[in-house]
Amino acid sequence: MLLTRYAKWLHTGWPAGTAEKLPVVNTDGTTRVAGLRVVGDLGGIPLLKVAADTGARAVQAIVAERSFARGKAEHDLIIVGGGVSGISAALEAKRADLTFLVLESARPFATIHDFPTGKLIFTYPTEMKPAGSLALTADVRESLLADLEAQRTHAGISPTQASVDRVVRNGDVLEVHAGKEVFRASRVIVAIGRSGNFRELGCEGETLDKVTHRLHDPADHASQRVLVVGGGDSALEAAIALDKAGARVTLAYRG
Repeated sequence: MLLTRYAKWLHTGWPAGTAEKLPVVNTDGTTRVAGLRVVGDLGGIPLLKVAADTGARAVQAIVAERSFARGKAEHDLIIVGGGVSGISAALEAKRADLTFLVLESARPFATIHDFPTGKLIFTYPTEMKPAGSLALTADVRESLLADLEAQRTHAGISPTQASVDRVVRNGDVLEVHAGKEVFRASRVIVAIGRSGNFRELGCEGETLDKVTHRLHDPADHASQRVLVVGGGDSALEAAIALDKAGARVTLAYRG
């Protein structure tokens, strides 16, 4: 109930304007496309523990489906996205002895890789223990990445690099299109995040080399004058990290 209220506030009750459009997803991750589930960030709550939980639970639900039969397609399951929710789903699929494939357009845990150096990680809700076996215990970006990568490699999960364009149903099989390649599975889990879709200002000079949409290492900007545009959590975290690194920071926000 608490997570439901949080999701409602996050996407329909915030004061910055129109809510971001998200896919229509049921509470269990199912969609209007039979056999296709959406988990993680696109499910509406951008929390690492929730992402891991929804990924594992989606696989558990698939295995429990009466209509699900192993070996009816090229793969039992295709997981689109190699982040926390996708790898959590992959670990659960491996435990369930499914034939599966993880498709990732960049690299595993790309969103966390893009966090600023030394970023503190808050794994809320603190009392929550996610389903599945993916552990989230580290509280700093670097140690969290090392821990997650160790779990992934120990399980032998190696994502296939592919940028998925669409998923379509063809009879009893779901076809995952990635450029000229087509992968086929009985079930598909979409576990992509939203961090890659940054907003542009549409102003002159935005394409200059000195303008960036991500803060990688605050120390790179020590003694520099830096303008941070935005007033949300990410902007404030960036401004504080830059200030601590010795930058002279100006925060610009419309509200």
